[in-house]
Amino acid sequence: MGIRFSKVVNATAQPVGTGCTIAQFRHDAFGGTAMSPFVMVDHFHMWQPTFDVHPHAGFSAVTLVFEDTKGSMLSRDSIGNNATFGAGDLHWTMAGRGILHTQLPAESAHIHALQIFVNLPASLKHLPPDSFHVGCDKMSVVETVEGARVRVVAGDFQGRTSPTRAPRPILMLDARLEKPNASIDVPLPGEWNAWVHVVQGCVVVDGGAELLAGQAICASADGSGGIIGLRGSEGAHCVVLAGERIDEPVIARGPFVFESEASLDEAVRDFRAGKFGSVASPPALKQA
Repeated sequence: MGIRFSKVVNATAQPVGTGCTIAQFRHDAFGGTAMSPFVMVDHFHMWQPTFDVHPHAGFSAVTLVFEDTKGSMLSRDSIGNNATFGAGDLHWTMAGRGILHTQLPAESAHIHALQIFVNLPASLKHLPPDSFHVGCDKMSVVETVEGARVRVVAGDFQGRTSPTRAPRPILMLDARLEKPNASIDVPLPGEWNAWVHVVQGCVVVDGGAELLAGQAICASADGSGGIIGLRGSEGAHCVVLAGERIDEPVIARGPFVFESEASLDEAVRDFRAGKFGSVASPPALKQA
């Protein structure tokens, strides 16, 4: 009772083109609905334009940029939003019923980030698309005497609240455990799942599973909820993503995520009919 854990999943970075590497974690690797509401997370490094304009529908595509990023990324979408973001920032594309977008690194940039597919329940999949970004200077930072430094990217943690306005309640923490055996306790409400990924070093989860860099585990709370304890080696870096699980089928086809084949087919027809709009030509990229 309380919290149950999935198996530990390892993802190895693979090249995509000549300017990007991606280590991908998919929801079906963790078993059942353990990763819900997250469908997929790509841990990537990108230093050249890699993905052209492409569609999304039925979920949110979220880019969490790590603080060691150099330079900036330019995001453009079919609802007319242009954003430049960089080290420590968050960019949120709520695709809803359908959007086109592209994100390209500026010249000489090296983007180190997570691309997170956050599912929407069927009742919200046809919301109008939206996008926004939150600068790192707007995010609260929690520092503990034990040596933990936690950026509150989304949600609430230890009395600090992020300005991120997600469609559903969500928690995103970017944590560095900077001293030997530094630790944090992450509350997990009832019926929520958490996804924990180690970016650097080693993190022990709840005194049990030991995660190394490149590995992830999911934690699922029953109705009573619980607490996930994380203890790291000196210099460890990990990310915690948590949200209320969605007990609906996940039908994913490329950049579309729906609860049924019929809903997904409808979104594909809308895309082919031009209902997602178009993305304006980019301005000239500036030197990072």
